[in-house]
Amino acid sequence: MNFLVIGLGIFFSIISAAILAYISIATMIGPWIAPTIVLITSMLFKILKKPSSSIQARQEIVLIQAIASGGGIIATGIGFALPMLYFLDPITFKQWLANPWYFCTIISTISFAAGALGIWIGQSISHKLLVEDKLPFPVSQLTYNVITSQAQSQQAKSLTIGLVGTGLFCALRDGFLHIRGIIPKTLTFFPSIFGQDVAIAASPILFALGYTTGLAVTIPLLVGMISKYLVLLPLNYHADYLPVHLFPVLTHEAFATAFCSGLVLSEVIAGSLRYPQALFNGIKKSLGFLNTHRANKTNPFSTLSSKSPTPNKFFDNLSQILFRIEPFIALSSFFIFFWYFKFSLISQVTMLVFMILATYHISIIGGKIGQVQLGRFSTFIMIPMILLFKPSFMQLTMICVFFHVCAATATDLLFDYKTGQFCDLEEKRVHRAQWIGLIAVSLCIGGILWLLFTHLQLGSADLFAQRGKSKALLIQTLSFNQYVIFFGFLYGLILKKFKISPTMTFGGIIMPNSITLCLVLGGLISLLPKDKDRYLPLCSGIFASESLWILISILLKRLC
Repeated sequence: MNFLVIGLGIFFSIISAAILAYISIATMIGPWIAPTIVLITSMLFKILKKPSSSIQARQEIVLIQAIASGGGIIATGIGFALPMLYFLDPITFKQWLANPWYFCTIISTISFAAGALGIWIGQSISHKLLVEDKLPFPVSQLTYNVITSQAQSQQAKSLTIGLVGTGLFCALRDGFLHIRGIIPKTLTFFPSIFGQDVAIAASPILFALGYTTGLAVTIPLLVGMISKYLVLLPLNYHADYLPVHLFPVLTHEAFATAFCSGLVLSEVIAGSLRYPQALFNGIKKSLGFLNTHRANKTNPFSTLSSKSPTPNKFFDNLSQILFRIEPFIALSSFFIFFWYFKFSLISQVTMLVFMILATYHISIIGGKIGQVQLGRFSTFIMIPMILLFKPSFMQLTMICVFFHVCAATATDLLFDYKTGQFCDLEEKRVHRAQWIGLIAVSLCIGGILWLLFTHLQLGSADLFAQRGKSKALLIQTLSFNQYVIFFGFLYGLILKKFKISPTMTFGGIIMPNSITLCLVLGGLISLLPKDKDRYLPLCSGIFASESLWILISILLKRLC
């Protein structure tokens, strides 16, 4: 691993963290960034006259991607969970932000500690999932296809158009330095009839996200938006036309919040009928991977491919040392972190067991279908902890953030191992790359999040934090009107009957219509081309450009 690989990997790790930190909080989606990193790296290699068709170049591209993609998925895990503290305990959250050094230290520590545990778990189960079970890991196949694609030039052009075009659009919309923007941030239609209810945000990233996720995600959002007017509004004013009076008329926000708590509760209860059995099966399977791990201890990095030579004895020795101390680093970081937040020893041990089992099962699902289902499994860790140990809001947030990062890192490592397998790359080299990426993102992610939280309002259209809000609503369920919660719960069960996600519907209810309509229009646009995948690089360029534009604008405001 040479300095070019390490340097580019660290640079893209920081960029990935910045992009996905914003996307994961501003929307409810965390797209995979690995194919984008691979495409950009291939473009750079062509500029440097390093043909990406050679075996060595492909291996270096995989290593750069392995360093960088961890930054994106860790930022996504934190972005999904950390805002719940703002909705549960805003005073504590604001106190953290008031002390930037403390905030950045906490976020950096949890990133490193949870990432270390995730890498250790991922390495421990890699032989079981990759060699014995031979799981396909579809994102790894997609990443490898991008590396070897004959259409790289066309993809690179699409990516560049997305980057440059979105950057120019954002400059015309927001202005630059002392120049004012000329494009309105929101376009309203028929205001004399609908007021502000029919509007779209001038945000390319929302259309791109809708295109990428398709109608499977955007249709529930549309159902949620329509439900605001056809379900929630009549229920809130039921006493005006029915002889019963179950609850007083509430403000729209208060009623929607309580109703959505019922929606989230229905999703959790419906899921709880299925996932505990899956976790139980995971317990039995986990005994197999632990035995495998012990059996391979003499050769810890049981290579998935042995064709690539070890480039440097120093790095080889470093791998051996790292493997020996990795369990100590992972476990000691875990216990020290939760000891600082005043968790009892028995609660820490209980939580560790739950996290290992849930991470293992998430990795299996990720290996089969390419999705990392952080939210559902963090709920199944959070609820037993609430019942057994009654943690504070801050402690609950730390549990969710830690688990998200741990599970995300373990899954990302396995995806990288699989990509390396396609390129005949030794597992231990990918393992080192993951550690480099973890250290890099741990040092910068706190600062990135602090900039976002201090310059954009959490809970607003700019930084909506739907995932964090849904977790907070689940915890706050008991404090809301029970009739409203019941109606939300019942509506959630009806939606499940029609195979519509209550959680996604909740997003359409809570989010401003201008955001929902953009996502839905993006989903509809995805139906137009015969080959949807052809325009995914364009969407990747849009993701990167608008996310970086937001952060660069914040930095310029602070400096100028």
